[in-house]
Amino acid sequence: MKKIKGIIFDMDGLLLDTEAVYCRTNIEYAKKWGLKGYDKAHYLTELGQGEAETYRRYYVDFPETSDENIENFIKETRESIHTEFTEIGAPIKPGVFELLDYLKAEEIPCVVASSNNRGAIEVLLENAKMADYFTGIVSGDDVTHAKPHPEIVEKAIALLGAEPDELVMLEDSLNGIRASHTAKVPVVMIPDLLPPNDEAREKTMAIYPSLHEYLASLQEK
Repeated sequence: MKKIKGIIFDMDGLLLDTEAVYCRTNIEYAKKWGLKGYDKAHYLTELGQGEAETYRRYYVDFPETSDENIENFIKETRESIHTEFTEIGAPIKPGVFELLDYLKAEEIPCVVASSNNRGAIEVLLENAKMADYFTGIVSGDDVTHAKPHPEIVEKAIALLGAEPDELVMLEDSLNGIRASHTAKVPVVMIPDLLPPNDEAREKTMAIYPSLHEYLASLQEK
């Protein structure tokens, strides 16, 4: 592999421990609005999807729930999560700042490529005091097709201005791994809520338990 000329970061579950907040909030409001059977297992099927696809699936997966109740569920979960992230922020994953400081010192540019909406990304990165580490953001608002389609990764490649094999993408979800693999960017998995399966092991260049271990691998080279 060539010298690394840029790193593409996923955000949810990779930089920030947001997935636990989404899961907790969705389960709470699913009970309120009658999305029967919505639990952690269902939430895990949403990982790595764009908002539009996630919301579309609610109408398919919960046909006994009225459209009005699903709309209220979506509205209230978004409002609750936005309030929490704006007022409190989200927990930072282990090793994030150590890795970002190392990449900054090595003059390796970084971008965020997240299926989340741009407003949420900007608020979360700002509250976590890590926005200045990134030279650009590609959000779910900037693409037509969400992960696992490679479009979001391809736009990140363009922002970094390098060849795909000169970059590395850091991901926690299978959809993100699929997107990076299709875009021909070497991908490293840092698992969050879901452990790696056979497909993840096949399509990644490495899997590390945290960003600390990934940083150590860079420092060894």
